[in-house]
Amino acid sequence: CTPLELAKATLPVEGKSAEIKYFFNTDLTLKPKMLEDGSVDFHTLDTICPVHAGDLLAELTPAVPGRPGIDVCGKPIKPLAVNNLVLRHANRAHLSEDGLKMYADASGHVSLVEGKVFVSDTYEVPADVDSSTGDVTCEGNVEVKGNVRTGFKINAKGNVIVHGVVEGSEIVAGGQIILMRGIQGMGRGKLIAQGNIISKFIESAEVVSRYGYIQSEAIMHSHVSAKTDIVVGGR
Repeated sequence: CTPLELAKATLPVEGKSAEIKYFFNTDLTLKPKMLEDGSVDFHTLDTICPVHAGDLLAELTPAVPGRPGIDVCGKPIKPLAVNNLVLRHANRAHLSEDGLKMYADASGHVSLVEGKVFVSDTYEVPADVDSSTGDVTCEGNVEVKGNVRTGFKINAKGNVIVHGVVEGSEIVAGGQIILMRGIQGMGRGKLIAQGNIISKFIESAEVVSRYGYIQSEAIMHSHVSAKTDIVVGGR
């Protein structure tokens, strides 16, 4: 009745998969803050992520491989596989020498698209988009301090923010469209965005969010479509 050790196994040491921590909002489903009366607080739009040159955008914790063990028959026991990740970015960002940190090279807005970090600079229109500016085409973001007059177009690869009213014009954005006031489309206005569209009101316009949601206080005499939600939150 004395136990004799005939064989002994060595258990494997499990590793740890790589992790990436982003220092900006990557949740495209995040809704803007709603006030008690059902309106949107345009002063706290967390859906847009401003960034400054030199800001830390992401940090990578590299994977730690596991160590195999040996079973009682002398055969190796493999540890679970770990996932290796790398930091990916487009223009206007760079990695540290060890490849573990990512920094912004320009000020603008940052977004995560299919695992790649994009930093888009912003083209600012100080007044209206009209005959004095012509149509606006930009590889980054566009911010209009005034109105967008009838017959003019904005085409941006990033986000478009308009502080005034959009009339019978067309806005196409690769990111989000934010209208601080709204669109009075006069039957010819169009808003087409790959991301979310947030507007105070939508009237007599065609509005399309291909992969996000549409949020407004009022929608009148318009055609609207969205990938996820259409929220009308006004009285």
